[in-house]
Amino acid sequence: MPDAATLASWGLPGLFLVAAVAGSVLPAPSEAVLAVLVHGGVPVGPAVSVATVGNVLGAVTVYALGRWVEGGGGGPVGRWIQSRASREGPRLERARVRLATWGTPALALSWLPVVGDVLVLAAGLVGVRWWPFLIFVTLGKGARYLFIALSTVEVGRLIG
Repeated sequence: MPDAATLASWGLPGLFLVAAVAGSVLPAPSEAVLAVLVHGGVPVGPAVSVATVGNVLGAVTVYALGRWVEGGGGGPVGRWIQSRASREGPRLERARVRLATWGTPALALSWLPVVGDVLVLAAGLVGVRWWPFLIFVTLGKGARYLFIALSTVEVGRLIG
């Protein structure tokens, strides 16, 4: 994946791409690209919207994968994911317990590194309904990107 500066030079499409990748289980510098774009003059609203949609789309792929595997699909890929899930046993089980205890609002924490990916996968594996999943994941990821963008604006104002 290109570095954050290259992705920022691609503008909002680059932000969408890096946010979608970051929303999956792969690491990507979506926050850095967002900050560079906002600091460079891209309005906060469109930048946060594009980053949020991309990141939620990445999370949807992880959620869908969990639903697919739990439904018995996947063949060799599904068996690999199930074996991976069993290796993640304690972490995945904690995520399932959080979802059972707090319900779908726990998915607002899907923006957290590592923990968020596990929560999203657990949501798919336990069959969390589609709309609540989308609502809470979007709220959590959108709030994070809004915080980053507004912080970038404020820091720019203070040092500029």
